[in-house]
Amino acid sequence: MRSVRFLVVCSAVLLLGGSVICPAHAQGLPAVETFESRPEGYLDAQGDWSGLPEARVQVQTATVHGGSKAGVVATNSIATLSTADTSATNVWIDFHFRTQPRAVGRIPSLSPDAVAGFYINGSGAVVARSNATWVTLPAFSVADDAWYRFSVNLDYTARRWALYVADNTPNKLATPLATNLAFTASATNTYFHAFRIKN
Repeated sequence: MRSVRFLVVCSAVLLLGGSVICPAHAQGLPAVETFESRPEGYLDAQGDWSGLPEARVQVQTATVHGGSKAGVVATNSIATLSTADTSATNVWIDFHFRTQPRAVGRIPSLSPDAVAGFYINGSGAVVARSNATWVTLPAFSVADDAWYRFSVNLDYTARRWALYVADNTPNKLATPLATNLAFTASATNTYFHAFRIKN
C-alpha cells in the first residue's frame, strides 16, 4: 500500500497507474511516504518523486496532516511517484488530500497511459473516469481547506478500479464512492507504474 499525504492548491486531478517510471530510483511496493524525512523545497528527484515544473511541487511545513511536513502541488503542476514492481497487479493506494479554493469548470485531460483518474470539480463533487466517461459521484462533496483520506483499488487483471473516501477522523472506515469503474481503454498497463497528482 502506498500512503501519501498531500496538500493541493486549487482543484486537482489524480491520475492513477500511469507509465512514467524512473528506473534509476523506482522501488517496489509496499511503500509509505510521509514526507517527514524529506528536506523542505523541491520534491523533484527526491527518491521516486518527480515534479513538473519542479519549483511548483514542493515539500513544505506550513500546512500539514498528521506530521510536520506535506507535499504541495501548485496550479498547472504535476507530481509523480513511480514504482517498478511488475507484481503490483492489485494495488491499494491511500492518501490524504486537501484542496484550497478550487478552479471552476475545467475538465482535466488524462494521459493515454493512465488507467484511472478522478478530480474535484468547482462545486466540490468528486468526478471519476470510467473508461472514456467522466462520472459525477453523488452524495459526497469535498470542502475547501479540509483533509480527506482517499483510497483507490486498482485491479489490473479485471481492468477495474474503485474509489473510497473518509474524512479526517483517525482510523475511520472509508465509504465507497464508486466501485467497478472501467480502466481507460487506451491504457495497456498490466501492473501499477505511478501515482500522479495533476493540478
